[in-house]
This record gives sequence, structure tokens and C-alpha cells, in this order.
Amino acid sequence: MSSERELIGMEVLERVAPIIRHAAHPLRLRILDYLDCAGEPKTVSEITDCCGAAPSFVSQQLRILKDQGILSCRRQGSFVYYTIANRALLRLVDCIRQHQGECVLDPTPSEP
Repeated sequence: MSSERELIGMEVLERVAPIIRHAAHPLRLRILDYLDCAGEPKTVSEITDCCGAAPSFVSQQLRILKDQGILSCRRQGSFVYYTIANRALLRLVDCIRQHQGECVLDPTPSEP
């Protein structure tokens, strides 16, 4: 390997892989993108409206993101507001946004 950059250490990769794995779902990425674009905490109802998915499914995805420390929430009266707790994942979302035209993979293997 003739690159001047060093490989990322395995201990770092082992630490971040579960976080990436838990974020790597289309609806979870949509939630992160929405919260980032909104720039302020949003309620479950607002997130559900944006995502166009069933409230129970959105709540399940929010719980996964919260359990992984990616999101945080606070209760205010009868509302729960979600916000991004780990902003490092937004770099992944930004990368997807910048390269979305290049992200289309042909699922069929090419023939020799």
C-alpha cells in the first residue's frame, strides 16, 4: 500500500461499527436527516409526518437510535422531543447527500 494515510485502528473500527450498523436503515437515516435539516428538537408526531411511516414503526426506530446514543430525548408535558446526540453520524448523512447520484448499485452481478 503506497498511501501516506494510515489505516484506521481496529479498536476504533470495532467501536464505531455497531453505531453505523444501527444507523444503517433507510428510516433511521431519514430521521437523522430530518432532525439535522430541522435544526431543532422534533416530536414523534412531527418525525412521523416527515417519514410517512406508521407511528409505531417510527417509535421503534427512535428507540433504537436513542439506545445507541445517536439521539437523545426530553419530555415536555405530553410531548417527547428528539434531537441528535451524536453529531458525528451526520458526516455519513452528508456523504450520502453529496454522493447520492453515485450510490446506485446494480444488484445483478455482471457477466464476464
